[in-house]
Amino acid sequence: MDSAKLLDILGNENRRKIIQLLANRPCYVSEISGRLRVGPKAIISHLSMLEQAGLIECSVDEQRRKYFNIANNMRLEVSVSPYAYTVALHDIAFDREKKGESPAAEKKDSPPKEESSVFFLKLSSRLQELKMRQEELAQMQQQLQVEYTEIMDHCLDSIEKVARNPVECELLFEILKNETTLAALCYNLRLHPSIINANLIDLAERGFIEYRIKNNQHYWKICETGVEKK
Repeated sequence: MDSAKLLDILGNENRRKIIQLLANRPCYVSEISGRLRVGPKAIISHLSMLEQAGLIECSVDEQRRKYFNIANNMRLEVSVSPYAYTVALHDIAFDREKKGESPAAEKKDSPPKEESSVFFLKLSSRLQELKMRQEELAQMQQQLQVEYTEIMDHCLDSIEKVARNPVECELLFEILKNETTLAALCYNLRLHPSIINANLIDLAERGFIEYRIKNNQHYWKICETGVEKK
């Protein structure tokens, strides 16, 4: 799914609340309507949109009642800083083949209660360990974003000192964020290709930038050495 479309879907408070409910357990329309205090017609509309997006799925129980549950396992990451805005959507695959096993088969092969208790405690311990690692990863991501912003601040100060004109400042800043093409630079800076190209060549001759050819296009990037040629 497109990350922008997912953000639009999750922009609605009631749809977020529906997903939060279904993350706890599958629910019927009447349950969702009662918990959210929203009319069934509106709930059905929200569920339809979430189902079309692949976020949820429906099933029918023995009484032929339709219930809904989370259908996908994904991670949506949004990063906003003074120098970057990124949205990344990751589908996380996991094995659900055993979900369809019959209760009779599970009962037949189930271990004694003592072994089941030990197994449950081991799973619980592993779950707590994973939660701690997730928290550590989140803290590390925050620290990295802080450092990234601080380094970008220093880079901007350096760019102002080495650039010979405002165009060079903008070019170095754009290329610093990500390697890019002449066409992309012209579009972002709203400048004529001849002006962009002349400044790119000058920066390259002075040892600040270089290019590599990918898909028959020149992609400009900051030189690894970054030492100005005299």
